[in-house]
Amino acid sequence: MNTMVLRIFQREVERQCKFALIAAQDLNQALQTPDMDRIWYSVQAFLVAAGNISKLLWPSKPHLPKRGDELRASLSVEDNSPLQPRKFRNHFEHFDERLENWATSSKRHNFADSNVGPPGMILGLEPGDYIRNFDTTNFAVTFRGDVYYLQPIIDAVGSLWKKAAIEAQKPLR
Repeated sequence: MNTMVLRIFQREVERQCKFALIAAQDLNQALQTPDMDRIWYSVQAFLVAAGNISKLLWPSKPHLPKRGDELRASLSVEDNSPLQPRKFRNHFEHFDERLENWATSSKRHNFADSNVGPPGMILGLEPGDYIRNFDTTNFAVTFRGDVYYLQPIIDAVGSLWKKAAIEAQKPLR
């Protein structure tokens, strides 16, 4: 990949990092109010930006061979980075499919969605019946029993943002 194209990708990584950090900051502020819509808007915005970072760094169908490898190398991103998984972004992006899955697989059809608090706060619910839950004690999102800790992602995004900002400003040639 030529240097100009690499810089363009680095700038987009920088932008998506900035969006993710804005969403994380917005989430922290929303948790103080607590404005439930703002909390979930912020969680979703964070997951989308983190998913976009993952797609930039680990493209599923690149038209430019080695694009992901070169971009990760230029930004010192390891293959085991917490930024790689897109599972939680997919839970939110494909919510309709996940809801259908719940409707056809839940044993008792109990339903708890968009809660803020520890996962066991509602007695009698199985983990799969918590659709979206934000646990403030460990800053984690759960979705039908899957857990996604946000702080390691926020930390990785913050570090990557600094690297991407430096690299994206380097000369094109």
